[in-house]
Amino acid sequence: MEVVLTKEQLGYVVNCSPRVTYRILGFCFRVQSSEFNPVYLQGRIDSFINSLKELLDGLDDESFENYKSGLIVKLLEKDPSLHYETNRFWGQIIDKRYMFDLFEKEAEELRHIQKNDVIDWYNTYLRHPSTKCRRLAIRVWGCNADWKEANTQATSVQVIEDLTAFKMSSTCLSELLLKDCSSV
Repeated sequence: MEVVLTKEQLGYVVNCSPRVTYRILGFCFRVQSSEFNPVYLQGRIDSFINSLKELLDGLDDESFENYKSGLIVKLLEKDPSLHYETNRFWGQIIDKRYMFDLFEKEAEELRHIQKNDVIDWYNTYLRHPSTKCRRLAIRVWGCNADWKEANTQATSVQVIEDLTAFKMSSTCLSELLLKDCSSV
């Protein structure tokens, strides 16, 4: 993603990465820009996600296996320092997962993944209009942004103006927040 969106010079921070929040696996796209408004940036991210279909369809089996092998090697690399290893272990403890061999388990699972598995996952969970595709878009408008674009929202978008009220209105989120606060 960085290469595609960086070529367009969309922002000064452009990245994507997997993310685990409250044990829910997700994928995070982040673009920070002083030139473009959040609605435009969201459109470019959506365009990038949709363009992945062509990339996946055009990927030959040998290239897929090379990418897979490279990722397995990366997962099985030794931590570069005690500091990295400590942070990795503490991350498991804080999340209460205690999977200290997570990278080894991921590498083992990755050995069995085929190109069609990745395409099916992409079509099911990442690509619109799949019914299982879920997205949370957080748009932060800078002080110089044009607010006219903010009113051109899609009908399925929920704008949160009062964060405290939103947190309390969501029973699942409220339970998670209360659970987290009680463990402190």
